[in-house]
Amino acid sequence: MFLARGYHGASLEQIADAAGFSKGVVYSQFESKADLFLALLEQRINERKGDNARFVERLVLRDGFTVHDGLRALAEHVTERDRADAEWGLLVIEFRVHAARNPDLNRRYAEVHERTVAGVAGVLATIYDRAGEAPPLPASDLARTLLTVGAGARLEQATNSEVLPNALVAELLARVPSSVRTASPAGRAKRRRVA
Repeated sequence: MFLARGYHGASLEQIADAAGFSKGVVYSQFESKADLFLALLEQRINERKGDNARFVERLVLRDGFTVHDGLRALAEHVTERDRADAEWGLLVIEFRVHAARNPDLNRRYAEVHERTVAGVAGVLATIYDRAGEAPPLPASDLARTLLTVGAGARLEQATNSEVLPNALVAELLARVPSSVRTASPAGRAKRRRVA
């Protein structure tokens, strides 16, 4: 129902009806539509965590494996998944905008979102580790960058599916020079400690 009507367009009554439950049963499990959505989001994050773990296991470690190879494989994996789930990405963006206007809901969303960041950071750290390279930024910063660009790309792709494909994003990330490390907040803090 959320996918068909959007977060704002779907009501708990419609969701209960579509699931074959009374409205009372749904309200006995969830205090609000936001609670239901956050429960679905947490389930989705757990599914993605498993999917990411399987992706990392399939990541072939061979002579000459590079960060570029790993990021390209990740981009292809994410592109395939996003094509199958295009509406979900837009739904999450819609909910994020809604949550941003409510401090308590925004805090709750942020807590759930940190699990997404950690999952993506884990995949990126594995790619760099298997390539024998240090990432140009902390893996969590790279993950946030990818998620930020990914959200923007989903909005652009909603109007033109050929705009900013994930492979291009991976290519750009692979080209981030190691000198960025010293320009990051962590790099500046490290330089201050050394000085």
